[in-house]
Amino acid sequence: MKISNLFVCLLLALTTFTSCSKDEEEEYVPMRASAILNSLFIEVIDKNGNVADYDKLLKENKLSAVNQVSKKKAKFEVLEHQDTKVISLTVDTPDTKHMTFNSDHTSGYGKTDLAMEINDKQFTITVNFEFHSVNKPYFYGGNSIHIKDIEYDGKKITPTDYLSIYSIRIKLTDDKPIVEPLPFP
Repeated sequence: MKISNLFVCLLLALTTFTSCSKDEEEEYVPMRASAILNSLFIEVIDKNGNVADYDKLLKENKLSAVNQVSKKKAKFEVLEHQDTKVISLTVDTPDTKHMTFNSDHTSGYGKTDLAMEINDKQFTITVNFEFHSVNKPYFYGGNSIHIKDIEYDGKKITPTDYLSIYSIRIKLTDDKPIVEPLPFP
């Protein structure tokens, strides 16, 4: 009886150790702050210089973005902004483990990678975030985090900021897409 109890305890201990995987250790924990401004408006221009048909792209599953750390597929919304038809998506805030802070934890930065696919063109953009606090570390009520800039193809792109809405344009070409700030009229 003692041997079978010992065997069962050993088996339970081994099961516990083997059930912990690296994926569970690397769980995504989003940076939390109030007034999160993490929406990105995107205008997609096709090879002919026309605004893409977003509804058609979505219907045919030719438009997607996956937040690389959380592994969540971004949800798109088609809307009109400043007389321009755009798609809106919410970018995950950076993982808390990947944030870099100043010494008193009142400001910092982090990034989120978006794996995008538009009309069979696959590419990744990096969305950089900036964090600010009210000089009270870990006090969430006065903290904010917002998009600072975008990195793509070795370049930093400062999105157009209109009323804290960040906008970019993606031009599809025969080669790789071109990412730039969205000029408003």
